[in-house]
Amino acid sequence: MNLPQLYYFRKLAEVQHYTQAAKELFITQPSLSDSIASLEKELGVRLFQKKGRNIQLTKYGREFYQYVSESLGILEHGIALLKEGAGSSSGVVDVGCIPTLLGDYLPDVVDSYSVLNPQVHVNVYQGMSIEVAQGVAEGRFDIGFCSMVENQPDLVFVPVTYQELIAIVNKEHPLADRKELLLEELRDYHLTTYRDTIPIGKVVTGLLKEKGVKAAYSYDDEISIGGHISKYAQVAIVADTPFLRQFDDLVKIRLPEVPKDTRMIYMVYSKKNFITSAVEGFANYVVAHALRLP
Repeated sequence: MNLPQLYYFRKLAEVQHYTQAAKELFITQPSLSDSIASLEKELGVRLFQKKGRNIQLTKYGREFYQYVSESLGILEHGIALLKEGAGSSSGVVDVGCIPTLLGDYLPDVVDSYSVLNPQVHVNVYQGMSIEVAQGVAEGRFDIGFCSMVENQPDLVFVPVTYQELIAIVNKEHPLADRKELLLEELRDYHLTTYRDTIPIGKVVTGLLKEKGVKAAYSYDDEISIGGHISKYAQVAIVADTPFLRQFDDLVKIRLPEVPKDTRMIYMVYSKKNFITSAVEGFANYVVAHALRLP
């Protein structure tokens, strides 16, 4: 057993596809297959099993993956600390982020951080809140930016910014001249919002149920909601994000009884995963210079 085999195993366990893993490792697929076969022979257990066109970890593979990830994390952490001590701090930060932060907040943070730390490379990957949180928990992302996600005891959620919940209508709607609305006033209108199975949808569902207001819980994002409302004489409750800027015929209406921080966005990291100095530096920068709270 050698170090490259462990790196190969970790990558294959995360990608679960030989061709893709070999491509990302910059080796041939036969080389990867031979390495994994040799590792399985040495351990005396099967680490992977077929699942359709892909593969998945066996129960032994899942257990081994935990040990390998932890061990390689310690090694990488030690290497980063040594480089930092030698005055050559550098590294890569893999960030998972919900799409609504990619139009303003995160680009500003990354750009300003990179000016001060040009030796650190920040990779940004897009995903919905549940995907981002899972990616951080599984070690695919070093840090995430997303809504609060339930049942993730190993994750730490640090509030960093917010997105105000508002009502939107098109310019032809009877409510288009209103500047503010109470939730109770929406009872007589056809109301739509996010699906109630995603984090922000659960928040809106709770608000409406408290007021006895019914809605259609149909959409995943602001683009879908904004596009629908721009065409139909309906009302929607939505987060005020950059995605709404593309619709010229939308009117935004404040909901004064809904606290501005109802839709909070968090920076997320795992208590179990080892954090390199580059990741720690980026997280510290966000807390020190990029909090945008109401």
